[in-house]
Amino acid sequence: MPQAEATVTDVLTVEGVAVRFGGVAALSDANLRVRAGSVTGLIGPNGAGKTTLFNVISGLQAPDRGTVHLYDTDITRMRPHRRARLGLARTFQRLELFGTLSAGENVQVGLESSVKWWQWRHVKRRFPWAKGGADGSDGATGQPSGPGSVAVATADRLLEGVGLGGLSAEQASAMPTGLARMVELARALAMAPKVLLLDEPGSGLDDAESEALGELLTTLASGGMGVLLVEHDMELVMRICDYIYVLDFGDVIAAGTPEQIRKDPMVQAAYLGTVTDVGADAAAESSDPQAPSDGPGAGGAHAGEGRAEHDGDEHDEVAEA
Repeated sequence: MPQAEATVTDVLTVEGVAVRFGGVAALSDANLRVRAGSVTGLIGPNGAGKTTLFNVISGLQAPDRGTVHLYDTDITRMRPHRRARLGLARTFQRLELFGTLSAGENVQVGLESSVKWWQWRHVKRRFPWAKGGADGSDGATGQPSGPGSVAVATADRLLEGVGLGGLSAEQASAMPTGLARMVELARALAMAPKVLLLDEPGSGLDDAESEALGELLTTLASGGMGVLLVEHDMELVMRICDYIYVLDFGDVIAAGTPEQIRKDPMVQAAYLGTVTDVGADAAAESSDPQAPSDGPGAGGAHAGEGRAEHDGDEHDEVAEA
């Protein structure tokens, strides 16, 4: 199967993973590597096995065979909360926020599960990318003071870092889907992860929000984090990913740079269609508004047909924040 060469900078390694649900093979000998300081894409038609692979990596689904390593640590049989404490965080295809809590309180859940948020120096060291300016400082030292204020101020900074400054008090269940996804991302970042798994984070975002998300993910990767991204927004994937894996019927059918993936005939047949330039579809649609869509998931002759129905929300569970 296509596979990147192992290097000392690999933060996540998946080797030979297979998962069956009854007589259906959701994953067959899947191999994948994520390098520190990079954004890695995982794409494929609906039902290809992407969410199942995420569930195996995060500990929500035990594989029938194969291994998962975080750096040199074998985490294949490790419980989700232990993986989280080692530096693995994820978001979900279906939103998994605490709806009765505010945006800030959701982020605080992530903080309290991982870092010593009562130690301000520790917080600043773990989140150097988060913007300053949160309320709650004592004025003299610029550090938060009072019971719980460190957690509150840090949550505010994390929300500001994902573009939600001033929305900490908003109830999560009342927020639009695009904003709620950013709250979920901020909660995952509150754990200061070494590896960040994002399952369709661009869903529900408008063009400006998608642009901001791409800039944020490249910033996180430039700081040394490994990002693994499942996404159907091909413009976003091709723009920010350093390396891309393509799943189809549970198999990795291609792996390479965005340019290599665009030109791969197997990927075109299974997912991208026959247009190699993903931007050409949008141009064609704008010139002929009556033309049918031929985008990802629609171009392949067998895209979505007869696939396992195990790659979706029914297997998403609330992970340890």
